[in-house]
Amino acid sequence: MGVFLQVLLFPDGNELKCRTALQRAAEDPEMGLKLDDCHWHLFPKGPAVMLNENSLGYDALTEKLSAGLASPVMDLYIYDDDYWGYWLCQGGTALDSFASLPDYFEPGSPPDRPGNAPLLARLFSAPEETLRPYLKPWDQEEMDDDLFAREEDQAVIGDSWQMADFMGALGFDFDLLCPPAPAPKADPQPRQPDAPPPAKPKAGGRGTPEDDPEFLNALTSLPYALKRAEEVLDVAAEAVGYVRDMQYQPALPLLTAAIAAHPDRGALYVLRGFCWNCLEGLSGLSRKPDMDRDMTRLLELEPDNIMALRARCPTTGTSSRYKRHVADLTRLMELDPENADHYQVSRAYRHHWMGDDQTARADLAAVLEHGEIWTIDLTYLCRELGMPGF
Repeated sequence: MGVFLQVLLFPDGNELKCRTALQRAAEDPEMGLKLDDCHWHLFPKGPAVMLNENSLGYDALTEKLSAGLASPVMDLYIYDDDYWGYWLCQGGTALDSFASLPDYFEPGSPPDRPGNAPLLARLFSAPEETLRPYLKPWDQEEMDDDLFAREEDQAVIGDSWQMADFMGALGFDFDLLCPPAPAPKADPQPRQPDAPPPAKPKAGGRGTPEDDPEFLNALTSLPYALKRAEEVLDVAAEAVGYVRDMQYQPALPLLTAAIAAHPDRGALYVLRGFCWNCLEGLSGLSRKPDMDRDMTRLLELEPDNIMALRARCPTTGTSSRYKRHVADLTRLMELDPENADHYQVSRAYRHHWMGDDQTARADLAAVLEHGEIWTIDLTYLCRELGMPGF
């Protein structure tokens, strides 16, 4: 299952009244709201809240909330990590809606229409020319070319996390809405993801397949994180101290502040992504989208970073990510030739999941011809695709 996420924005809203309205809406069990799992932040333009996972708000919640408030209400959402959109209501009446991927469910659902840039510019006090590039449904050519709506964006057209860039254009910083959830008291010491490097599988022999290696990466390697931490002692000394002491939760807001002040320091994204990963699973809210965004930003700064490429590929395994996975694995084959066969098997899986079994078989045939590895993943996919001899 991909990412399902909803954020409510209340431009010019009164925080107390907005919180009270959401509390009343939570009395309806059909909404699936869990107030303790919602995360609020008061921005200069008004309050905002990230709803708990599995909530069922969307248009119904937006209309219900806006009926009791003077301010407009926008429900920004990501659906299954495949597309993003919003519902905008005021006084219980729908004003505007948008979906980046029309006809997702069936023709006309969601409808193929642009968002209302002049209306949003007025309600959010944002430049219309800044908002307009986001408010047109995705074009396949733009998606294929990995283009951005605006140069400063982090997510390309076709990436559902373009929602966060759009949210920023409205004047609401998504990162500030995602404070780390506290770890359970019964388990105060976060799990340690680091492990010794895997031994390279022996060449030859077609006996019992070997276990597939798990390569260390920028999200899982404590030594790598500590090494990169040395680069940012001048701008994030306190955060580095927390990471060294394995206190990842208090390090996160400090790293977020350091990134805001120094967005071009790659090591900061390494440390924040590593902290997110160490806290993953300790609360109900997955931080994999945050890890993905940090690794993407890191690769914009360091495009040949092997540890970052390894980390980004498996972070979010949804249909909209497989094309990017293929590109990352192809680059890893070039940068890390010693492990190229392992990357090529992983690439074969992505081609298979995208429905391109011909290319997947070509990848598998190349690996088999090399005869260097004999792993569980390799044999499984060879059988799945009916490769000769399997």
